[in-house]
Amino acid sequence: MMDTIKPETGLDGLLQAFCSSNWPTVRDAVDQGGGLLRYAAMEPFVHARLGEQMFSLARHEKWEVRKALAHAILFLRHETFDRIIAVLEEDDNAWVKSAAKRTMDRRQEISKTDLLKDEHGDLMLEWLSDLEEKHGAHARGAAKRVAEKLQNQFVREFNHEMVKVISPMDVSLTLLKTALEQKRLNRALIQKHTTMAKERLEFMMAILNSFRTLTQTTELEFQNENLISVVDEAIHLIRDRKPENSALHVELSVPKCIMLDINRYLLLQALSNILQNSIDACIACDRAPAIKVHATVVNRSRVMLSITDQGTGMSEQDVRSAFRLFATTKPDGTGFGLTIAKKIIESDHAGLIQLSSQKGKGTTVTISLPVKQEDLKW
Repeated sequence: MMDTIKPETGLDGLLQAFCSSNWPTVRDAVDQGGGLLRYAAMEPFVHARLGEQMFSLARHEKWEVRKALAHAILFLRHETFDRIIAVLEEDDNAWVKSAAKRTMDRRQEISKTDLLKDEHGDLMLEWLSDLEEKHGAHARGAAKRVAEKLQNQFVREFNHEMVKVISPMDVSLTLLKTALEQKRLNRALIQKHTTMAKERLEFMMAILNSFRTLTQTTELEFQNENLISVVDEAIHLIRDRKPENSALHVELSVPKCIMLDINRYLLLQALSNILQNSIDACIACDRAPAIKVHATVVNRSRVMLSITDQGTGMSEQDVRSAFRLFATTKPDGTGFGLTIAKKIIESDHAGLIQLSSQKGKGTTVTISLPVKQEDLKW
C-alpha cells in the first residue's frame, strides 16, 4: 500500500508535475495522483489539492492526459469530481468520453455500497477492477455476486446466533417484570434471572470480540521464535483460563531446536483455541484432559505440528463443518474458535490446518507452517 503523502514532500512535487510542458510527464503525474486518491481516505487535504489541480487538466490539449484523468478521479472525495466528470463526459474524443462513462458507472457502484468511506472497500473495488481487466466483465460480475451471496449468508447466520443469545435474556427480563408487577419478587428469583442475563451478555461480548479478531486486517510483524516456548506458553495460558483446565496432562514431543517466523500473539491465540477444544472434548466424556503435542520439520522448509486428544470425537458431518463460522458442538460454544485458528494459520501465516476425528475416540488437529515467511510470495 502506498504511504500517506505529506504536503511538504511528495504532494507538492506531484502538483508541479501537473504543470509540466511535457504531456507524458503530466499523464504520469495524473496516474500517480489517482493512486494517492485511492489510499488517502483519511487525508482530506490531499483530495482538495489534487481535485483543484486536476480540474485544471480537464481541458488539456492532449486526449491521453484527459483519458488518464477520467480514470484517476474514481476515488476523488471532493466537490471538484462533479465539475471534472461533467467536462470529460462532453469531451470530443471518444476514448475520453468512454473512460469518463466507465468511471461514472463505477462511481455509482461504489456509492451503492458506501465504499467511498472505507479503505477496505477501495481495495475490494481494486480487486474487482483487476479481475475485469484480466478476465472480462463477466468474471467481475460473477465475483461480485459470490461476494454478495456470502455477505447475505453471514448476515443470516449472525442474526440467527444473536437471536439465540438474546432470547433467554428476553425471557428472564419478562419474568422479572411480571414478578415485579405482581409484587412477588424475592431474592432467589432476582438472583436467578439477573445471573442468566449477565451470562448471556458475557456470551454476546465473547462473540463480538471473536468477530473483531476474525475480521481485523492489521499489518503483521513476524519474528523468529522457538516453537516449544510458544507451545509451553499456550499450555500455561490454558491451564490458567478455567479451574477444570488445571488437571491438563500434556505429552510433549517438540524438539527444542525448531525455530520459525511467526506472529507470537496470534499463534498463541490459535493454539489456545485448539487446546481448549481438546480439553472440553475430554471433559465432555468424563475423561481427564490428556493431550499429545508433536512437532517435526519437513524438508527444512515447513513445521508440522499435531495436537491429539482422546475426547468425544466428531462425526463426519461435524468434521466437514468444523471450520465454518458459528459451527460448534458445545452448548456454550461461540463457534469462532476453529474459524479464528484457521484464519491465523492459513491467512496470516500462509500455513495449513486440517482436522481428523473419530466419534468416541478423539480428534487430531494438524498444522503446517512455513519456517521462513520471507520466502513466501504474497
